Amino acid sequence: MAAPSTSADQAATTKSVDASLWWDPFTLLLTELENSSPCSDLPPHLVKKLKDNRPWFLDTVGRFKPPNEKSREALNSSQINFGSHKLTVQPELKDVALTISSILCLDEIQAYIIVKRSIERSTLAIDRIANELLHLVMLQYYIERQCLLKCTRLIVMHALYAGTSKEDSVIMEEAQKLISDGLESKLHSVLLDLLSSNPPVNMDVDLFTLWAEETLIEDNLVLDIIFLAYYDSHCTCNGKQWKKLCLLYEGIISGSSNFGRLAISTEALKSIYHAKVQLLLILMETLDLENLLEMIHDEMPFRQGSIAFSLSDIQEMDAIISNFSAFDAKEIGPLILSWAVFLCLISSLPGKHENNVLMDIDHVGYVRQAFEAESLNYFLEILQSDILKDSDGPVAGYRSVLRTFISGFIASYEISLQLEDNTLKLILDILCKIYRGEESLCIQFWDRDSFVDGPIRCLLCNLEGEFPFRTVELVRLLSALCEGTWPAECVYNFLDKTVGISSLFEISNDSLIDKVSQIVETHLPLSIPGVEGLLIPRNTRGHVLKVIEGNTALIRWEYTQSGVLVLLLRLAQELYLDSTEEVIVTLDLLSRLVSLNMAVSFGLLGIGNSLQIEGTGMNEHIEMYTCVNVVEIICTMVKKISPNSIGALMMSMGVNILAKLLKCSPSRVSAVALNRNIFDVALRLNPFNVRCNGLSSDSSDSWVLSGKLANMLLIDCEHNDSCCQLTLSVLDFTMQLVETGVENDVVLALVVFSLQYVLVNHEYWKYKVKHDRWKVTLKVLELMKNCILSVPCSQKLGEVVRDILFCDSSVHIALFRIVCTTAQSLEKLYVSRLYELMEIEGLQMAIRSVLDILFSMLSDLSNDILPSLPVFHQSVLSSATKPIPLVTALISLMSYFRKPTIQVGAAKVLSLLFVLADCSQTYVLGNACFGLDEKQMTYLRHSLNSILREQSPSNDDLFVATLQLLTSATHYQPAFLAAVISAKENTDVKLSDANDAKHEATLPSLGSTEENLLVAVLQYVVQSNGLIKSNPRKLLNVLNFLKALFQGATQFTNILDCLRNSENFWRQLSSCILQNATMEDNLSENPSEMEFLSIAYRYQCQSAVLQIMAFEMFLQKKKLHAEVVVKQTIDSSKDRIKKVDATEKSEDASLLGLKAMLSRFCEGLVLCNLVKSYASSKYDYDIYHRAKIAAGLFVVHMMEKLKAGETGNLSLSLIEKIHILLKKLSDLPAFLELVAQYTQHGYSEGKELHNLILSDLYYHLQGELEGRKINPGPFKELSQYLLESKFLQTYQHKHDRDLFAHAKDVYLFDSSRFRADLGFDLWDYSEWKASKPIAETMLLCLQNVNSMVLLASSKLSALKSLITILSTIEKDSGKEASIDCEIPQQLLISCIDQVCPCLQATIESLVSVPDASQDILDFAATQAELLLNLIRYVHESLPLPACGLVLKTSGSGLKVLNDFRPLVSGVKDTMKLLLMLLLSSLKSSCKSSESGGAVEMESVEAFAEASNVTLGLLPVLCNCIEPADHCTLSLTIIDFILKGFLTPNTWFPIIRKHLRLQHLVLKLPDKNALSSVPIILKFLLTLARVRDGAEMLFNAGCLPSLRVLFADMSEGTSFSVTENEKSLFNLYDKIEKPQDIWGLGLAVVTAIIQSLGDGSSCADIVDYVMVYFFLEKAYLISNYLNAPEFPSDDRDRKRAQSQKTPTSLSALRETEHTLMLMCVLVKHRNSWMKAMKEMDSHLREKSIHLLAFISRGTRPLGESPSRSPPLLCHPTSKEEFKWHKKPSIVNSRNGWFALSCIGCGLDPRFSAVSSKTTALVVKDQGTETTEPVSQTYFSDTIAIQIYRIAFLLLKFLCLQAEGAVQRAEDVGFVDLAHFPELPMPEILHGLQDQGIKIVCELCEANKLKQVSTQIQGVCILMLQITEMALYLEFCVSQICGIRPVLGHIEDFSKEIKSLMKATEGHAFLKGPVKSLRHIISFVYPGLLQNESFI
Repeated sequence: MAAPSTSADQAATTKSVDASLWWDPFTLLLTELENSSPCSDLPPHLVKKLKDNRPWFLDTVGRFKPPNEKSREALNSSQINFGSHKLTVQPELKDVALTISSILCLDEIQAYIIVKRSIERSTLAIDRIANELLHLVMLQYYIERQCLLKCTRLIVMHALYAGTSKEDSVIMEEAQKLISDGLESKLHSVLLDLLSSNPPVNMDVDLFTLWAEETLIEDNLVLDIIFLAYYDSHCTCNGKQWKKLCLLYEGIISGSSNFGRLAISTEALKSIYHAKVQLLLILMETLDLENLLEMIHDEMPFRQGSIAFSLSDIQEMDAIISNFSAFDAKEIGPLILSWAVFLCLISSLPGKHENNVLMDIDHVGYVRQAFEAESLNYFLEILQSDILKDSDGPVAGYRSVLRTFISGFIASYEISLQLEDNTLKLILDILCKIYRGEESLCIQFWDRDSFVDGPIRCLLCNLEGEFPFRTVELVRLLSALCEGTWPAECVYNFLDKTVGISSLFEISNDSLIDKVSQIVETHLPLSIPGVEGLLIPRNTRGHVLKVIEGNTALIRWEYTQSGVLVLLLRLAQELYLDSTEEVIVTLDLLSRLVSLNMAVSFGLLGIGNSLQIEGTGMNEHIEMYTCVNVVEIICTMVKKISPNSIGALMMSMGVNILAKLLKCSPSRVSAVALNRNIFDVALRLNPFNVRCNGLSSDSSDSWVLSGKLANMLLIDCEHNDSCCQLTLSVLDFTMQLVETGVENDVVLALVVFSLQYVLVNHEYWKYKVKHDRWKVTLKVLELMKNCILSVPCSQKLGEVVRDILFCDSSVHIALFRIVCTTAQSLEKLYVSRLYELMEIEGLQMAIRSVLDILFSMLSDLSNDILPSLPVFHQSVLSSATKPIPLVTALISLMSYFRKPTIQVGAAKVLSLLFVLADCSQTYVLGNACFGLDEKQMTYLRHSLNSILREQSPSNDDLFVATLQLLTSATHYQPAFLAAVISAKENTDVKLSDANDAKHEATLPSLGSTEENLLVAVLQYVVQSNGLIKSNPRKLLNVLNFLKALFQGATQFTNILDCLRNSENFWRQLSSCILQNATMEDNLSENPSEMEFLSIAYRYQCQSAVLQIMAFEMFLQKKKLHAEVVVKQTIDSSKDRIKKVDATEKSEDASLLGLKAMLSRFCEGLVLCNLVKSYASSKYDYDIYHRAKIAAGLFVVHMMEKLKAGETGNLSLSLIEKIHILLKKLSDLPAFLELVAQYTQHGYSEGKELHNLILSDLYYHLQGELEGRKINPGPFKELSQYLLESKFLQTYQHKHDRDLFAHAKDVYLFDSSRFRADLGFDLWDYSEWKASKPIAETMLLCLQNVNSMVLLASSKLSALKSLITILSTIEKDSGKEASIDCEIPQQLLISCIDQVCPCLQATIESLVSVPDASQDILDFAATQAELLLNLIRYVHESLPLPACGLVLKTSGSGLKVLNDFRPLVSGVKDTMKLLLMLLLSSLKSSCKSSESGGAVEMESVEAFAEASNVTLGLLPVLCNCIEPADHCTLSLTIIDFILKGFLTPNTWFPIIRKHLRLQHLVLKLPDKNALSSVPIILKFLLTLARVRDGAEMLFNAGCLPSLRVLFADMSEGTSFSVTENEKSLFNLYDKIEKPQDIWGLGLAVVTAIIQSLGDGSSCADIVDYVMVYFFLEKAYLISNYLNAPEFPSDDRDRKRAQSQKTPTSLSALRETEHTLMLMCVLVKHRNSWMKAMKEMDSHLREKSIHLLAFISRGTRPLGESPSRSPPLLCHPTSKEEFKWHKKPSIVNSRNGWFALSCIGCGLDPRFSAVSSKTTALVVKDQGTETTEPVSQTYFSDTIAIQIYRIAFLLLKFLCLQAEGAVQRAEDVGFVDLAHFPELPMPEILHGLQDQGIKIVCELCEANKLKQVSTQIQGVCILMLQITEMALYLEFCVSQICGIRPVLGHIEDFSKEIKSLMKATEGHAFLKGPVKSLRHIISFVYPGLLQNESFI
């Protein structure tokens, strides 16, 4: 390792240089300036940049210094300081910089900066830099220089615009500061330096060409700035400066400058020509002709004016001009002509006598010379050249100079209007070129206060005076003057309102009224030539304009008519179609008018109906006027156009007019255009009768266009200079048809033609201008995008479009040829001499459009597409796609930083390709890197890193798309993501590795490299607290990416480790939750849509963080669990232990952040605030209902419009929807009833009557919208029908933004599509403007619904995430390694109290909803789920106030939802959750023992309140039983309520009234309902314990149903899991399946018999049970009484254990229930003896054997630990596993309490099965453990169950003995032959010993503390067993004469003595002990007296 450098070393390697050598890249600054509005204030950071760079703007390229020695020496250091800037010198770039410095004559340090930036910019071509470095660096250098000049130019240009709007503009101050600091003089110096510059020596041809072209470009830029400085009057050009410029111009023209040497390429020649024009226009501008025109207008003399030139200056300037000759060079003539106009205007000023010197100058001679040299043509040449078309400079200023010159020329010299005068034509051509395309000049022209345009306006009026005699000139000029919205309106109004009529007239003596005034009058109606049928009325007077020939004169009539009408009528004359010039200019004018102003379009459409004829005697003309239809005129013309270049031009303009008019009136225009079949569609068979599977030629042949259109397109492209205008117009017209929803064969043919012909073939057309191709490409791609959008809305068109898009390979090839390129290829275009900038920009825009199209096509990955992929999907995945694979192109385009929009599109498409590749395994690519090599992956990694590190707000879309790309790769292509993030050596990873989850990315530490994507991502995590407020969308995408990583944790282990180990990762990640728990407080009073969207994003951010936390908790728990298992199995060597301990300590340290975050989350107010924020639903049905009313109001209004024949701007699809709805509405009975009522009341009939009803319905709906309800009746029914219609649903769409990336579908109203269908933006131009408030109200309501849905859906997502993390936190986290945290109980109760009202409000909102909203149901279900989780964490019992709140809330929810069922989907799940919530709250509110002990309530008052609540729930719960999904839960809850909260007298009447018992009883034998049978039986058991309930059961046929249920039970099988031993896994397959069916069934029978008592019905039941349950199922009775074999003490313990059959707790309980029934039945002695005669002895024998087995459980705990367990009983259910984990409560070391724990552990077979799923290591199952076993709650339960069985066995035998004794008393002797078998005394002694020892032990252990209820029950049970054993012993001794053994008496005496002593002080044993003493006195007389117990 190198030693750290000292400060001296560092100083030696660091050099400080002049700070002026440094500059920030001007490319970025220029972009910011271009994107800023000149009319608005600049942002502060941009203002600072301008001020900081002011020296550069002032000196411009002069700031680039020549080489110097100091800079050369500085490059030898390792670091260079430029003030605050520092530059690290890379040795490998030093030599290159020195070479560049010498070539470019540039400072060495500045050369180094250029080299470094060039290489950084050209990262994609780094392998080619060695060959192209010099070219690239030179290009970059000149780009920097030119961007600097452009920045200066833009500052001055912005100041020009800002000066007209605001005087205190910052940009204005900067411009003025630059001018005052001498910018003008510096620019002149720079210009002279450039003009005198020489190329570097020894430069090759290519570099010399580059130098020459770039130098000339700089000349142009400098001249632009000089022009702007003069044009904006920032500085004034005096005579001296003008003369210098004039001589400079003369030098350039004559070739004395170095321009001649630079003219070595076409581009250089263009720049030279451009410079000449610029300098000429500068000279013209500095003459200040505009000022002279103003002085003439104001009649201001020369001496009072503000002319910058003195008389002497003018003389000197004239002396220079006089030496020029217009014949020497054509560029001189325009300057001479301008000087002539200048002199003429000055001579025209008042006070000519004062300027005698100027009067002597012959300006007319200058004019004559200029005209002889045809100098005016040069101005036209300038305007026709590309310099003003393609320039990004001050084009408007240049045109303004030419406009001012022409205006001055017209004012100076008389312009003849004679046709033969070419000067007029030339001036008109110049004016048309000046004004056309320049809106600012057109606005100025139509401004009456503009004196500059005055002469031109006079010329226009003169042309108008001869209309329509001379039409072409007027129309051409007007067409040029209509640029812009307001100018277009002015032109239309000028034509429509102020144009008169002029015509030729034969003057006679009668017609001439006044010879002096030249007034004539026509005595007959006079026809107007060219407009047949339009007549000038008789007696109309006119003025003679000029005499044409003889008596024929041109008359201006005192009769006005709309010029627009005249033009349309002339256009309609087929006669004049041959007059192509007039037709073309007329169409051009109309086309421009409708394109520039929509109001004009409406005016044209209404012109035939709006004209009103005034005056008398004109009635014959009215019919003609009203029939004028511009659409029909245009369609007729287009239809009849000849196929030639002129026809193509006219057709293009005609189709463009139709396309624009189609927007104004879709139904009217489309009807005419399609009916006229203007494109000659050959109609054949309709292809939609049979759907074609693929797009073959047959599909398009059914409606094909004739060859005329295709031919016309080619003619227009190859012969016209209109930029393929016909193709663009046809495509635009087709697009408008698609957007308006027209479904017609013509439309289908046009779409197919556009996609299959134009798209596929236009690339190969011959274009006059190369970049015109891209205009066609972009337009046809735009049409394709519109077609894709129309697919869901149009059936026929959608089918055709889908076929073409997915099945036509020619279309795919066309798309791929555009998009399948690389960033390197695009970069090369900029340095190629073969491509113009407009071509490159066109290609880039086309790539962006194709990417959008591919994204739309790939977004439809529906199930019917996969797995059989269409041709398109196969092509996008194919590696054979030409010219390069699509994936390769997309990944390369991610690195194209020139156009971020292309990067965005590439990222979006690539994201979908990842999904497609994952779904279609057949077409999956070969490796994880998608065929990319290491270098390409490096470029991609670098690009992604650059994107993520760029934090500019303008970069948001690209940032989001990139994060979505990474997220998609994480989900679907994990190996690709790992390759992108990992180091270089790990990029070649097969995709199969990712699928198998085997790949792990090898990552460096986060701080080790700048290229690490994780570092870039983590910077946003650090800023998360600020981002969630400022830019939550950005943060959400970061979090979604992180969430995807944690979700796929197994494949990104190393990546996640890097994230976890980063400093404060968890604290920073959670800050947006911990510090922003509540967000809605920040909403304004009337929040906007963006505010709602921002809040929604914030909720989603918090949701993502919660999910990440949940994933991490799950991962850490699995990891900790695995470590615990490994630790248990690891060797006990010290080294291993140390290793494990060290690992644990390290990992504990890495978890500190997570634990701290969880601690803050679970404690304090964070959780409470989150619950409060998330749980409140924002679903407000009133908002949705109001939107429905507003929509209904709008629809009714539209119905009125349509019935009146007004279709307005409505699309055809919307019109059709409204018509259908109107038809259905009119057919409703309520509507017909209103018709009858209105007719009865004498209202009008027919159509007007319907309108009247609609009008009344409208006002009713308007009232309801304002809050007034509609009274019940017909109008209420009609309004309800409208509200329930699906009109609004047709405008719903799935929210496709990143807000709900991986959540459920969220549907919003598509306001944009609705607006488009309405044509809403055009309503202001028509009469529909009055209806606009109605539509605006509806759209506003839809926006409110959208905002509500967005906010509520985001809340729902956050709420679900909160539930997820709560579900991962364990309730009892007492483990050392646990990462769980304890949630304070009071906090839980507070959260529950907050959620319940929210749930209640959500439920109440459902009441007012006629059709329960799925969204509201989802929210209610999630709220209920949250309550479930909160209740789960309550350690103590749930307080009854909280329980009551939960019960009330859940109950009200069930009542509401029960009414919706089963009509509404989603209700079932919500009801199930509410039922679970009820059950959970009921259980949590009780303190009950796990074994079913008594319920303890907290207070009597609370219990009474809870009882009342539960009582009200019973009817609802009874109704919930019927659905199979809710039956089990409902019965469980009812059973719980009946047992714990209510008395039978209270609940039974309700149950009897509301419960359908028959339904339940019939479910018992239903095999499909087997899982619910145990729950039903438990409920029936509760019901059977009440006498009335038992009678209900008996009457409902319960016993027959039980018999059928048991009928299928065969010998050796059971519904419990105990008996099935066929397979090792059978036992575990049945875990959690229904159990105890047999036992519960018998318990129900037992309860029925016990409840009915000794009545006659009971006897019948007993007989029935004995016959059909005992006799038929004798084998089962016997089976459940089988006793296991007690293990022996031999050595073969393993064999004995392996052969032992395990039992289960459920089997023991079934044995208990069997014995209980036996005990009940045996009490009915007569029936028993009669029915059980043959089984009686067998049952006693079985009972005694089982009792003997139990009596042997006397070994104390701790003795013979290696002894095999006497009973194997493993836990098999969730509850039993939970009991197995709980410690023992009894803690007895005697009897079965000691034995049961040996055989009640986990089954080793189950552990083996579990190990396969948990990957844990399990020891050999044959290995026995010698460690002492521990008692558990489960082992206690087994022991208690065994003793219950013993108790019932003893009871059964006692009852048998009692019956025998009773019979003996009846007959007077004991019949020993028939006396029942009794246990041996040893068996009874064993039970007595167990009972006494256990009671003694427990009493002694609990001597000094309160005995728990459970232990009390055990003590009483054992005493009862002891007592009954003594009874039987007494019976045996009396009947058999067996006397007690003396030794036993002594032992028993000691035990009794201990028992009596132990039970002292335990009051609960007083009764049992007393009863025990009583029997002891019989069995052992005198024993108690001897021991002094009596």
